[in-house]
Amino acid sequence: MGFGPQVPLAVLLALVSAAPVEGATVASAYKGRSQTRGATVVEPRGLAAFLRMNPEERFDLEAINTIDLQALVEEARGEKELLREVMRRAKALLPRVRAETEGPLLVGAILRLKTLDWYRRSPSDPSWVEEMPLRWGGIFHESREPGGRLSRKLSARLASLIAECVKAGGAGASVRASVTGFLRSSASAVPFGKGSKRPHQSVIPQVAQAYLEELAANGRNGDQPLPLERLSGLARRIGSAEVNRTLGELFPQDGAGSLTVLDQRFHPDMNTWIIRVVPPKAADDAATYDLVQPNAHPLRESGALDVATTEAGPNSHWERKDMTKDDWFGLLRSFEKRKARMAPPPRENYRDRESYLGLRELILADTSARRAFLAVRWRGKPSGLALLCQLLSEGTLAPEVETDGDYLEAELEHLDNGHADRRPKDGQWKVGHGWTVVREVAEGNVRTYRADGTSTD
Repeated sequence: MGFGPQVPLAVLLALVSAAPVEGATVASAYKGRSQTRGATVVEPRGLAAFLRMNPEERFDLEAINTIDLQALVEEARGEKELLREVMRRAKALLPRVRAETEGPLLVGAILRLKTLDWYRRSPSDPSWVEEMPLRWGGIFHESREPGGRLSRKLSARLASLIAECVKAGGAGASVRASVTGFLRSSASAVPFGKGSKRPHQSVIPQVAQAYLEELAANGRNGDQPLPLERLSGLARRIGSAEVNRTLGELFPQDGAGSLTVLDQRFHPDMNTWIIRVVPPKAADDAATYDLVQPNAHPLRESGALDVATTEAGPNSHWERKDMTKDDWFGLLRSFEKRKARMAPPPRENYRDRESYLGLRELILADTSARRAFLAVRWRGKPSGLALLCQLLSEGTLAPEVETDGDYLEAELEHLDNGHADRRPKDGQWKVGHGWTVVREVAEGNVRTYRADGTSTD
């Protein structure tokens, strides 16, 4: 942003108390003008735009992010009164900026709004992928383009602006000490919304920025899924569990474990959009993520059995009595290819269903089927089959919660004796296809399970 001719000091300071432009929107802000009662009003930029901001009704996070904050010091240099006003404005804005970019409730709300903006504007805006990375870069966390642009996070830029104003204005030691104390205290005190206070180690800004940059770099292509490559890369760096936990704080979860970003109940003009989490195929891999419409029409695969079953409904395969092992294997591979999740079986008497028993037999017998099932399995209950598959795949299992051990043992007991309510005294189960599962109890009554033998596949 160029500095341009110096605006008279009195004019700039008068902007502090000026009324906001009526009808201005985020979309009009980045085009530099808004329509008010039929008249075109050119909005101020740079120093003038910054001085109009306050942390209440004249607050626009995206607009603040587009201002070259470092250039403000140069524009105001030599005018101590103006430098003090810039510093006061930055000190007033910083606590709210931190609250909006660190607290899960506020961050989640912003991301939903930006997703709505992406859905509605990006398909028809030819400048989207050129302009939006600049507008959204560094809002929540530092943004880096390999071999290119670096944007520090917005709260850090505001803190730097305050320090630079103090330095340029030649403030005394007492003022510098006061500013230093303010910056330290405002880093932990964020009074602008419930759920804003977060531990120092929070990765909410990193997760939010990775998600936002994917929207900025890619316009919507009809109903096609959007692979969230940056979010997947972050999971490789800090771990899938941490990213999944953070996403669960930012977006509401439904019973199947998906994360709803846009809900059709509140936006009738569009389908629901969710973040789909694809589990890793190997223990040392990380999860991957996609932004998808769960009710979008599935891609057809010629000759595949799952075309009929998935088009008939997400639970239709559970209703079939003629599902062979080959049918199940083809269905698992199809779900995996589409990066889709299986729907869970109906909870009532699910072990009485021939389809469920057929899938379980396949998992016991076939290594590749176990890998495919772990990639597409449903989340939530019933969980016994997923736990059994994980145990057979990894050889050992230490349940994260006590009830998972109960669910697994119910599945094992049903396999061994056909009675899910009986628990063996010796902690051993012969489950077929050469497998024996052994329960071991460590100090503190901590249960672990070991699968011995190899399957006959």
